[in-house]
Amino acid sequence: MDVSPQRPPRPRPRLGLAIGLIVLGIALGILSFVMVTLPLLRLVKEAPTLATPGSVTLHLNKGLYKVFEPTGTVTNAVTPIHAADVNVTAPGGGGIPVGDTDPNENITRGNRRYASAAAFRVSTPGDYTVRIGGAHGQALIVRSLADAVRSRVGWVAAIPIGGLCLLIGLVLLIVGIVRRSRAKKATFSGEPQPA
Repeated sequence: MDVSPQRPPRPRPRLGLAIGLIVLGIALGILSFVMVTLPLLRLVKEAPTLATPGSVTLHLNKGLYKVFEPTGTVTNAVTPIHAADVNVTAPGGGGIPVGDTDPNENITRGNRRYASAAAFRVSTPGDYTVRIGGAHGQALIVRSLADAVRSRVGWVAAIPIGGLCLLIGLVLLIVGIVRRSRAKKATFSGEPQPA
């Protein structure tokens, strides 16, 4: 009885799976990073500047907003902003509570630095009028950076998932290369194939 030679089994894991996971990990990581940072950069870049005292009407979405005042460039013409100086009117005409906040969030725009001075929470999207009186200088009205990051938590979580896919793909690629190398050596030396 003739027995035809059997083809050796293909070494596992498959190269396509490893490369697919690497590509998926890189794509997911880059996409997630862009989806987190781009809105934050746009948030800071497009923040309206308000000469104080003064008022501005803004379309605001749900979230925590902060009034930022200039820091590091204080002159005699600039006075600090306090919650009592800020009045926020909701679309229906009612007032929104405003509180003082620690200057723990900072924004750099050009060569000017701004620190958070007052904060208010918007619960319903709409057009809000923000009036700042008493203080003389300028202010930025921006959604809290920490609040904006929390709103992107799904994309933030996807960054390490993309990294994990990349890592698993690299491990599978290395294991596959090592197994293929051993299989080739065994074929040429006449040794039995590794399982």
